[in-house]
Amino acid sequence: MRPYVICHMCTSVDGRILVGRWPRLAGVSSPAALFERTAARFGVPAWLVGSTTMREFAGPRRVLPRVQARVPRADHLAEPRARSFAIGADARGQLRFREGSVQGDHIVLLIGRRVSNDYLAHLRVAGVSYLFCGERRIDLPQALAKLRTRLGLRRLMLEGGGTFNGAMLQAGLVDEVSQVIVPVVDGGQSVPGLFDATGRAPAQALASLKLQRSRRLAGGVVWLRYRVRPRRSAH
Repeated sequence: MRPYVICHMCTSVDGRILVGRWPRLAGVSSPAALFERTAARFGVPAWLVGSTTMREFAGPRRVLPRVQARVPRADHLAEPRARSFAIGADARGQLRFREGSVQGDHIVLLIGRRVSNDYLAHLRVAGVSYLFCGERRIDLPQALAKLRTRLGLRRLMLEGGGTFNGAMLQAGLVDEVSQVIVPVVDGGQSVPGLFDATGRAPAQALASLKLQRSRRLAGGVVWLRYRVRPRRSAH
């Protein structure tokens, strides 16, 4: 079993997700505030991002002190009673943290089994929880299964970058797409999209969607919610 996953993102009309360069809209304080306000409507206490997005909440990169005592290589929950979670992927142990929360949400990292002993010690000192999910790369199905069994999560907000969102969709782990479309055309060729499939040339679309509801918001913004259709067998 795994959580029900809702990918919630704020995009331009052409599907780009870098909101910092977009102009202000009438009746909208900022695209970032619009994203947070609409995400809060779901009432889901946990959000998931990839390593690139999680880096925005981490401290500066630094060399970790050497630790003599061996840290047990088992899942670690620093705050078993936490009620909200900021979940990030860090397969190679590159992120650094000063504390174990982001805006009140307890940090949980999905890590690979090849991370260093020093890195595990660093996370424990910072008060960060971690779950082992794969070797060099994050095993996404295993990660979601652990988020359900270890944290008890029934629903999860996916709010990553295009590459991480694309990997989740490609793995069949996204149940719903919530897209808040701002009336702006970004036009940036190097700007990430809502879903980016990397390392493959798909013979067909990544997913087929069914529109569940639509809503017009202030400033000409449109909020669309889709269910991801189950994939058909190739046979």
